[in-house]
Amino acid sequence: METIGDGTGKSFEAKVDGENRLHTLAISEGFNVDSAVNGKNYNFNTGDITLTSANQSAIAYIKNLENDDLIIRDILIISDTSTGGSGDFSVEIIRNPTTGTIISGATDFSVKANRNFGSVRDFVGDVFKGAEANTLTNGENFSETSRSTTTTPISFDADVIILPKGASLGVNYTPQTGNTSQVVKVAIVGFLFSGK
Repeated sequence: METIGDGTGKSFEAKVDGENRLHTLAISEGFNVDSAVNGKNYNFNTGDITLTSANQSAIAYIKNLENDDLIIRDILIISDTSTGGSGDFSVEIIRNPTTGTIISGATDFSVKANRNFGSVRDFVGDVFKGAEANTLTNGENFSETSRSTTTTPISFDADVIILPKGASLGVNYTPQTGNTSQVVKVAIVGFLFSGK
């Protein structure tokens, strides 16, 4: 007779009932939880960026240099009220940009935090915040939206975005017409996943 043991050395065996059904009780968790337990889940935040015109500026750039995929769960754009601006402001997500002054200027995000408070593992990659008149000069427009009010943050969370090693993502922001001062920030939540 064959048995299925518990693997811990405590001599527990799996139960099979009279209809040949194996009885199990499973504990499952999302990949993001597993990554957090292993210190591979991150919160990135640009901190405040003050835009002083109504022209487009690159405000965030992230490039994955890890061997694992970076799974981005959410991109939040948080905007204060514009001084002097009216009409709509717009946000673009750029796929795989590689050039621009946001990259050559290379100012790190204000926050690059591991979501496991017991882990000191850093994310390996470029995580750069932008400034007024910074640029992204190539890449493809992946998604864009516009709003007339800043009362609610913009959330790009319809589904995950995957950045394999070497892939990148950028964020462009265009304030409302007439803007002379507007504080914006970008928050990105993502985790590393190696389950290919």
